Amino acid sequence: MHKSLVAVNDSTVAGIGRLARFFGFSEVMGRLYGTLLLSPEPLSLDDLTQLLQISKGSVSMNMRALERWGMAKEVWMRGERKKYYEAEPELWKVIRNVLNGRERREVQLALQVLGENVARLRAAEENLSDEEKALAGFYLERIDDLEAFFKVAQLALETVLGSDKTLDFDDITKIDIG
Repeated sequence: MHKSLVAVNDSTVAGIGRLARFFGFSEVMGRLYGTLLLSPEPLSLDDLTQLLQISKGSVSMNMRALERWGMAKEVWMRGERKKYYEAEPELWKVIRNVLNGRERREVQLALQVLGENVARLRAAEENLSDEEKALAGFYLERIDDLEAFFKVAQLALETVLGSDKTLDFDDITKIDIG
């Protein structure tokens, strides 16, 4: 393969690995996804092990995670007994899967904890000194701000995840401002 193609592939795969780490996934998981995404043909575990120079166990474990997140899928190859995989090429689907599986849960948990804390403060109110009531009032103000933030985040997530439509990134990049 031409050295320019190798350089672009290596750079892109490494970049997706770093990006995955930024979003809380392992770098190996990102590199596997990048390798599959840039491969015109499905790849086996052995192929991935060889291409990325990592253990087959690590490849296997991370491929299961990619499958769980909807970032890759196993594909059947005629006459082959090995498992082959390909990346989910629609990044919007990948983003929705991740947001739906992780961020939505975290926002709901944050709202639940904040609600429980408001209830705890309200229940303790009559047993607090004037100084403690002032501090509780301060806490309630701050918690109210946090709740408002997480409700906006929840609304944004529901807006993004509530639609089965796929965004057409070509249309988005063609928006004329001005």
